[in-house]
Amino acid sequence: MYRYSLIFLALGMAVTTRLDAQIVQRGQNLCYNGDFSAKEDGLDGWTYDYRYAKISHYMGNHTRVSLLASYKGYQNVLFVNGGSETKVECKPIKFEQGARYRCTLDLNGTTSPHVYFTGYKWNPGIRPHEDPHIGDLRRIYKSQFRGHKVKKGSNGWKRVSFEFPLENASELSLKHLRYVRFITVYAIAIADAPGKVYIDNVKVERIK
Repeated sequence: MYRYSLIFLALGMAVTTRLDAQIVQRGQNLCYNGDFSAKEDGLDGWTYDYRYAKISHYMGNHTRVSLLASYKGYQNVLFVNGGSETKVECKPIKFEQGARYRCTLDLNGTTSPHVYFTGYKWNPGIRPHEDPHIGDLRRIYKSQFRGHKVKKGSNGWKRVSFEFPLENASELSLKHLRYVRFITVYAIAIADAPGKVYIDNVKVERIK
């Protein structure tokens, strides 16, 4: 009897620990350095240099992304000088099957970038590990970039919010998600709408 009591106690502690971890996770920002305030490098964790991919279109991408000390009342602001197509994305976030996520961020500028979640799986030949670089991964999914909730603020700023996957996601969409291992918040100033983009306060939280 004592032996079985110990077994049930151990199982109960394991379940409680797992639930506690999920509660903490849902309340925290999963986007590393989403406020661009890392001391040594304000852009730490963000991918904007894509020379490793050897795609001519993005070989100069890193020259069009920088950090501003301040802009229109905000501190530590990511600046995208999208004179030509330019992209940036956050550090990969481990994706949990069955979970849903919400991203909120503040935007300003002379153009509206496409902002959405991207999904990745491991590149062939890469041994899975806990801290992947974008170059270790293969992009296989992207969420919608239209229909986001937008709340206007002052000085041209607006707060954008969107969720992934959608509550009414199709069966086909959910089927593709089975292969996703990591997600990022992905922002791109497209070639058809060149202009300047300012981003701050990026937050990703688990909502389910």
